[in-house]
Amino acid sequence: MIYGECEGVVVRQTKALKGRRILLIVTDRYGKLSAGTSLSEKGKSKSALATRPFTHGRYQLTQGRGHTNIASAETIKSYYGFGEDYDKFLNASLILEFTGKILPEESPAPDIYELLLTCLDLLERRKRNFDAVAVAYLVKILQFSGVFPEAENFRYDELLSALNFDIVNILVYLMENPLSRMEKLALDEDKSAELLRLILRYAERHLDIGSLKSNLLNDT
Repeated sequence: MIYGECEGVVVRQTKALKGRRILLIVTDRYGKLSAGTSLSEKGKSKSALATRPFTHGRYQLTQGRGHTNIASAETIKSYYGFGEDYDKFLNASLILEFTGKILPEESPAPDIYELLLTCLDLLERRKRNFDAVAVAYLVKILQFSGVFPEAENFRYDELLSALNFDIVNILVYLMENPLSRMEKLALDEDKSAELLRLILRYAERHLDIGSLKSNLLNDT
């Protein structure tokens, strides 16, 4: 049963009947969960902002008729500024959607939750080359999920075994270093696109997550 207080990042908001909305949230205590709420999203109050995507908030959860509900919410930090830069918004959207796809429902994943917060903070501080942060995060989340092999085992995977030396070196660097050290990571456009294409194909093949609406490659 899911109830009590937790922190989380809103991945998606879907409108429901009678003014209710369903939030998909990646939480610190419960992993990914879906919860309904009738809290108003109008205005700029802490509870209104806390129900919107790109928000890190604190949520009071209750159970009712077999469903999880959000009784109250408070904003810890809103990444609303992502919407002011189109490229940053696209990368942030990909990061949230990928995280929402890869996590199972209601399965605690505190490491991935902390990784997500680190990623959003890095992305917020960036002025350019946002895709480098997205690529680094996607590699780390595959590692944390236990589905990405060690570099010495790349040769056993059809996709990874065909990589050129430069791409392998970048992957190894991303795998061996914490995301927090990627503050100044820069990748040229071609390598970013190649890495992103590889990661998404790998995830689709090994995790069966399907295609992503926010796939950056759709715009290239």
